[in-house]
Amino acid sequence: MTLELSRASILLALGCALPLSALASVAGCGSTATSNTPVADASTDGSDTETGAPDAGPDVDNGAPSTTYPAAHPAMPSLVNQAGGKTLATPKVHLVFFPSYPFEADLTTMAQGIGKSSYWGPATSEYGVGALEYVGSTTLSGMDATPPTTIADTAVEAFMNERIANGTFGTPDPSVIYTIFYPSTTSITMMGGPLGNSASCTSFGGYHSDTAVVVGDAGPPVNYAYAVLPTCKATAGETVLDGVTGATSHEWIEASTDPFPSTNMGQDSAYSSIDPEHLAWEILGGGGEDGDLCVSDQNAFYKPADLPFLVQRGWSNVLAKGGHNPCSPAIAGVPYFQSAPVLTQNVSFNAPALGGTFQTKGIVIPVGSSKTIELDLFSDAATSGPWTLTATDPIARLLQQPPTMEFAFDRTSGTNGEKIHLTITVKTALGLAGGAHPFVITSSIASPTKMSHTWAGIVVEK
Repeated sequence: MTLELSRASILLALGCALPLSALASVAGCGSTATSNTPVADASTDGSDTETGAPDAGPDVDNGAPSTTYPAAHPAMPSLVNQAGGKTLATPKVHLVFFPSYPFEADLTTMAQGIGKSSYWGPATSEYGVGALEYVGSTTLSGMDATPPTTIADTAVEAFMNERIANGTFGTPDPSVIYTIFYPSTTSITMMGGPLGNSASCTSFGGYHSDTAVVVGDAGPPVNYAYAVLPTCKATAGETVLDGVTGATSHEWIEASTDPFPSTNMGQDSAYSSIDPEHLAWEILGGGGEDGDLCVSDQNAFYKPADLPFLVQRGWSNVLAKGGHNPCSPAIAGVPYFQSAPVLTQNVSFNAPALGGTFQTKGIVIPVGSSKTIELDLFSDAATSGPWTLTATDPIARLLQQPPTMEFAFDRTSGTNGEKIHLTITVKTALGLAGGAHPFVITSSIASPTKMSHTWAGIVVEK
């Protein structure tokens, strides 16, 4: 993650402040390259380009329950390599510890086993990433041995740059993710976000970045990836170690699929953003990288059978295209269900804090007006019953202000193949993001186990 791009910093503030899972607040958000690619027009026959679904817009048809799984629906988001940067085909990790760090042995064991586990390949391989290899560790000594009480992200970068260059971590290797673990007595600050500075363990639980290092006396700088992990307090139902390993896995899958997001003004980034049609997912998810897009999923964090550490699933374009839960490895026997808004309008908004003018798919609703959209319900298998829908205004919740929108459903529950209609009214203007109002549709089933999934959309005032 980097705050060199102002958009990335507001994504951190908006996304990580809205945790939807037990570890969302401690799994760091990754960096995001500016994404303002024009969005293609909707197909002239009104069909969705991936599913062939007749999704031209809202109508009076409520659909019908279907045993064809998944029912027709708008395409789910895709993780894209907009800048065309490289991923790590043969990723490696070198661990950096302060003396007496309590989880050094556990993290070393995790690093030695994660690349061969049932977890790593499904979370990363479709992006050209191979098995993660542990290549060693360094315990800091001398003047470096005393951990700071506070440190800014800029100082961390300078520290990592100098130690990579001078060989503290061994011969520099651009395929290595240099991963430093700070003890619980150290607070890390990310500087200069639009909503102010952010602190570790309150706004984020880890980040990754890269630094341009000149090795030796001359030669062009080379990019090296690194990850930074604080040690945060235990959360409900999880241990301190769980928090560290969950956040570490998040950063490793992102640093492998997007190793160089920060140098060259984002032009070296790889899988760092979502397709432009689904920009709202990126804004509300805290970023657009492999880990960010799954961090809020209810089952994002788990312990694989062959790896006794909590890790986080990563986004799979293959699973998403098939209408399945996009967070991989897949969960056997757990149906995935969603309520997808049909958004066919090309909308744009100017938000300097996010990096400029953006175009995406959404709906235009002037302040004081209302419009109705269609929601297509789908699941990839039979569910225990209908799911219930709610809609929220997350920006208002974040800012602790009255909602800027009102939502009214024609009915509030349904199942695979049915359609529901949602009327959105824009009550007041929102200047924070140039008149753009993100919204979230939540689909929930209470029995036999409470389960919910979210879909983000966007309304623009004009």
